Amino acid sequence: MKLSKNIKNDIFNFLVGFFMGSANVIPGVSGGTMLFIMGAFGKLVNALKTIGSLTTLKLLCKGDFNALKERIEWRFLFMLTLGMLVAFATLAKLIVYMLNEHTQLTRAFFFGLIAASIITVNHQIKKWNPQAFISLIVAAIAAFGVISLVPVNTGDAWYTMIFCGAISIIAMILPGLSGSFLLLVLGQYDRVWTAVSNMAHFKLHGNEIAMLLFLAIGCVLGLGCFVHALNYLMEKHANVTVAALIGFMVGSLPKIWPFQHNAVSIDLQRSDLAALKVVYDMPEFNLNGFYVLLCALAGLALVLGIEIYAKYQQNKQQSNEE
Repeated sequence: MKLSKNIKNDIFNFLVGFFMGSANVIPGVSGGTMLFIMGAFGKLVNALKTIGSLTTLKLLCKGDFNALKERIEWRFLFMLTLGMLVAFATLAKLIVYMLNEHTQLTRAFFFGLIAASIITVNHQIKKWNPQAFISLIVAAIAAFGVISLVPVNTGDAWYTMIFCGAISIIAMILPGLSGSFLLLVLGQYDRVWTAVSNMAHFKLHGNEIAMLLFLAIGCVLGLGCFVHALNYLMEKHANVTVAALIGFMVGSLPKIWPFQHNAVSIDLQRSDLAALKVVYDMPEFNLNGFYVLLCALAGLALVLGIEIYAKYQQNKQQSNEE
């Protein structure tokens, strides 16, 4: 049975949301990277910009729902959101389990994903000039600075959750920045994802409902302020902006480098003062190192395969139009 174009688009958008949701669960991995890989980044930014526009607000106040239906890409946003929710409900616990129990192999797979993403996104740079190189370097340093932050506990007040929602949703959309990692830095990772998992299985408590509500408000406010600025940058300064996005991905790679361990650093001047630091190791040349390499290559092949398939579909569509 031959599927219609709309059904094929729905399945593809569902998969985009599914991969984005899966990535957003993992601290250090960006859902925005998945959007960029699958060619949906610009479409989502434009859709969100349309929702947050004054024209949409006027139509809503007038009650002109027919015009709103035509103006907003509801079908795309619905399938994307559905894919994310299914990922949260089915894969969230599995990915967290894999990250805890098979840390090296899981990190290697996502390291391969992001490394391949850098290659694919680089194709969107029209010309590497000094401005683009500077943008990449600054963004890479900024991303590495973010992933090097020490986790803190920001509490669970309503205004804190709004702030966490606004910051994390921006990071979840931007390639190379991890919303889950920022939640971890802010001391909200376990709290938020436990509530999301409970919501997916209809086991929410009253305090979790309130927390997710304020988190959602923060997400809406963060998106409303951010997508217009990002859309402007993509339209007026595309080269520099894409270079910055690549820089964010480059700067985030150390977070998921498979060969690393935590070490305790003791202040010799204060015997009671110790801090946890990350030590990056050289690759292992043994059987375990071989498995790690295979996982990284699997992630690399997956992304490059998606890009090849996307180009094939694009060329096929252009041939049909001609």
